[in-house]
Amino acid sequence: MNQYPFPKPPPATPLPLEDWLDLTDRAEVGREPFFRGRNAEYGVFRRAAKSLGRGHVGGGTMIFQGAPGAGKTALMGECMEAVLLHSTPQDPWVAVSIEPDTLQSAANVVMILIEEANRERERLAEQFPGQVSRGSQKLKDLGHKLISELSQRDYTVSAGGLGMTMHGKSENASNPETILAERVFRDAAPLLKDIHMVVFVDEAQNIPVTQSTKAVLKCLHKNPKDIPLVAAFFGLSDTRSVLERGGLSRPPRDRVVTLDTLSNEDTTNAIQSIFDAYGFRGSSQTTWVEALADLSQGWPQHINSVSVAAIRILCSHGGSLDESLLQQAIESGRKFKDHYYAFRLEACTQDLSLYKKIALVENEMADRTLSRTRLRSLTAPLLLEATTFDEFLTNALHAGVLMETLQPPKYYRIPIPSFGDYLRALPED
Repeated sequence: MNQYPFPKPPPATPLPLEDWLDLTDRAEVGREPFFRGRNAEYGVFRRAAKSLGRGHVGGGTMIFQGAPGAGKTALMGECMEAVLLHSTPQDPWVAVSIEPDTLQSAANVVMILIEEANRERERLAEQFPGQVSRGSQKLKDLGHKLISELSQRDYTVSAGGLGMTMHGKSENASNPETILAERVFRDAAPLLKDIHMVVFVDEAQNIPVTQSTKAVLKCLHKNPKDIPLVAAFFGLSDTRSVLERGGLSRPPRDRVVTLDTLSNEDTTNAIQSIFDAYGFRGSSQTTWVEALADLSQGWPQHINSVSVAAIRILCSHGGSLDESLLQQAIESGRKFKDHYYAFRLEACTQDLSLYKKIALVENEMADRTLSRTRLRSLTAPLLLEATTFDEFLTNALHAGVLMETLQPPKYYRIPIPSFGDYLRALPED
């Protein structure tokens, strides 16, 4: 039997040093080998899995949001790994990754659920010979049959409702998208009722807000057909508002998480693990680790980049932790950070003077936050023609220049202190 709640999976095996240094984009690495911290955030997932394991179905949707580089994808990888590690023939679990656009089609979502369930049954049968029930092959055959039927059904939506051609019969529905989605999930329920499923959606801020998507989100959130399923959405800082516009009603307050900087302890632990993994040890190791932790300011993206910068310096000097090289490593790490900030600003739609103005005013505030009202009045004179405030704000959130605070809501701040310093140092013109 599985143990609830899920403990964190063991750390991923570090890549060979030369590979890790080459893969400077953390998105290329796969599961983060030096993932540390996020205990509170992981606890949200653990409690949701525990609730699902006890038979509570529906209403447990999780939302993990934050600025670019906050470590959302790394956290998602840990959660998916935990699901995989705790799947057994007696209690199978499946982690299902679904792209945002796919949520426009209930049939496509259900086909992916069935395919991943069958794939997990095959994996368990191979890993635990003789322990997977004989009925699994029958379920697999039924799943393939249902997938074939779903791909061949003809759905048309007209002003008069839904015309559905199914086995030669036509049916009408007054609320076509919702009824269609519920029907598709109902058809799949007998195949999925004995397997726990966790649906993961990355880049969830890109979910299209359409009537069909609203119907699918309703099924994932409330799950009226008793499929043992819970959904976890990972996205940028406005993901919750996107999901709410998409019809996700009342997400549980304790399952909406905004990822912020890591604690100093977690930051130093992460950098320490990198040095230890690649054998950079010596009497000066603590000095190096603490200096790099300060430089990163606990931001996951920076933890990786300043560590890469330092270890490249060390490799080019024979691996010696000479303190005379530390300043050189810090300067290299700062260049990595500045490059990252420049990259984020490239995604911005407004003149840089606007973002500099925000950073200057934010720096004057005692709590370093700006209310929506203050932000609106501050930016109004500087917005480019035909740009609405909402368009500016969405872009600023997606570019990582701003993030919304949870308490109080509708207040905004620059997510990384050194990003504010970078903006304030921009040229006047």
